Amino acid sequence: MKYSYNLSEEIARWAFEVHIKSLNAWWIAFTNPTAGPWKRIESFNLNNEKGEIYRFDIDEKRPDIVVVNDELKIIIIFEAKDYLNKLNIESQVTKSALVIDDMAKVLKGIKDNNYWGNRSQYSIYNGLLWGSEIKSKLVDVNITFKNYSTALRKINSKIDDSIQVGIESMKDENENIKLYFFSNSSTELAKHILKSLEV
Repeated sequence: MKYSYNLSEEIARWAFEVHIKSLNAWWIAFTNPTAGPWKRIESFNLNNEKGEIYRFDIDEKRPDIVVVNDELKIIIIFEAKDYLNKLNIESQVTKSALVIDDMAKVLKGIKDNNYWGNRSQYSIYNGLLWGSEIKSKLVDVNITFKNYSTALRKINSKIDDSIQVGIESMKDENENIKLYFFSNSSTELAKHILKSLEV
C-alpha cells in the first residue's frame, strides 16, 4: 500500500537527520522536534559516553538542528522551514540569525564540560534546511545565503559567513525524499564539507 503525505518542516528535517545518522563523520548534538522531550544539547566524551552539555530555558529560542564533525572540527547550526521562500521572509531571517548567533555563543562558551571537551574551539557555520517538491534554482538558494549573511553581519555575529550550507529535502513524484546539498562557497573546505555530508 502506498501512502501519501504532505511535505512539512518536520519531514524535511527528519529526512536530513536520518541521513546524518547513516554517516560516520557527522553526529547530531541537538534537534528541535515540534513535539519532543525537554530540550537539551548532548555530546560525547573521550570514552564515547554521551552526556548533557546544555539545557535550554523554557522560553529560550532554539535552532532546529546542530550537527558536529570531529574530523573537520566543524559545527553547523541549522534553521529549517518547510519551503525555501519561508526562510526568506525578512522577519524570519532576522530571528533566525539571532538564534544561530546565540547558539554559537553558547557552544563557544562551554569550556569546562568533559562531554564537550575542546569543541568550543571548533569553527561554527550556519546552515539552512528546507523542503521542496521541485529542485530549487541555484540563484534562489544564493539569494537566501546572501540574506542570512547580511543579517549575521548586521548583528556583528562571530559566525564565519564565508561558508554557509544548504540542505534541500525534495519530495519526488514517487513520494520519496532526496537530499540536495548547497554552499555559498567554492573553497576547498566548503567542497570538503559538502562531500562529507553527501556520502
